[in-house]
Parts: sequence; C-alpha cells; structure tokens
Amino acid sequence: MTTRNHDAPAALAPYRLVWLALWAEATPQQETELAEHLRAALEPHGTVIVPARGPFPRTPEMLHFEIDLTPNGSAPDCLQALGFTQDKEFGGWNGSWERPVHGGVFLHPTVYGAQAGEMGAATAPRFKTGDVVRVGDSADARELGLAGAEVIVGHPDYEDGTAPAQRAWYYSLHVEGRDETEFLDEADLHPTGRHVQLYGDRITVSPDGSGASRPTPPARTSAPSSGDCRS
Repeated sequence: MTTRNHDAPAALAPYRLVWLALWAEATPQQETELAEHLRAALEPHGTVIVPARGPFPRTPEMLHFEIDLTPNGSAPDCLQALGFTQDKEFGGWNGSWERPVHGGVFLHPTVYGAQAGEMGAATAPRFKTGDVVRVGDSADARELGLAGAEVIVGHPDYEDGTAPAQRAWYYSLHVEGRDETEFLDEADLHPTGRHVQLYGDRITVSPDGSGASRPTPPARTSAPSSGDCRS
C-alpha cells in the first residue's frame, strides 16, 4: 500500500520573486555604501539585485532603493523570514513597515520605510520595467485606444487566487500624454528591442528610443506615510 506524506513541502514556483522598496534617510554620497550593505544583508535569503534610484522625487531628503530578490526557497517563506506577516482577514501580506510607527531597524538604521511583496509563476514575465513595447490589435487594445501604439512597461502582475502554473502575466503601461497607467495582457504586447529609464527622468518615446525627459514618480510604490504600515 502506498502512503502519502501530508507534510511534504509544496513544489517551488519555477519563477519566484520578492520585491522590496526602501526609503533611507541618507545622502547621495552614502548611496553606494548603503546599497552594498543592503545586498549583503539580503544575500543569505537568495540572489539579490539592488538598483539605487537616488533621491525620491516626493521626499528628496531620502534615497530610494527598489530591490529584486530571487529567494532560495518559496517567496512567502522569504517574506516571513524578513519579518512581514500575512493578513489573515483579507489575505495577501502586511507589506509595509515604517520606523516612527513600528520602531526598531529594518536592514539598516537609516531605513525609514519599506514596502514588500512577492510573486510566483510558471514562467518569468517576458517584459521588464522600462521596456518599450508595441501594442497589438486586440479588442482590449482598441477599447483603450492603444492598438499600434508604443508604450512603456511599468510592472508585471497576475490575477490573485490562481495557482502558479495557471498564472498569466499582464502589465501596467505608461502611455505618453496620459496621467494614469493602463493595463494589458502580455499577449497584447510586442517587443521593440528598446528600453528607457522609467524612474527619475523620463520620457517621450521616439523611434531611436531617445527623447525629452520629465520627472516621473515610481508606479509600484509611494513614499511611506504613517497611514501605510505593517501590522
């Protein structure tokens, strides 16, 4: 007779990511040293990329870091190891921390606020933040008035409540002349081979990928406030 091990761990999603957005009370001269400290602090949890974003537009006295961490184990286990908790009432994660509200230190004494989340799917998203893509001719694209347009990828996402193997990527999209981002499925988007810096200064897309710049705040995150905290 075959027995089942009910305590066997769930299979890891082939693609998994923990993302962190941090705001630190530090000067631009401290940016390189602080980025290296954050990388070293997170390295025991997995493979870490720590791009420094410079001063945050809304709070220029703070440096902004957006961190991608590919965890050694599952993404939820990694978030828990970093001190974040799941929201038992609404699901998802209590993914915010702020020093004046919660006290203590998160990764480094200069870190004032943090936001975090996780993703897991069968495959990695085809596009990344800042990719210039051409919108195909689909019903959803026509409804948004974007068929044939070139737009800039913000962040990937998928519908909650689906198993990793069934998750399909869609993207927030930055459209020239529109204040609000739009959303389309990955199948509606086609690569152009061009990439722009989305955060900081951006963007007027031109055929060679260059253009005029203007300040643009991040799409994924906002500066921490006392009403946006981890419990």
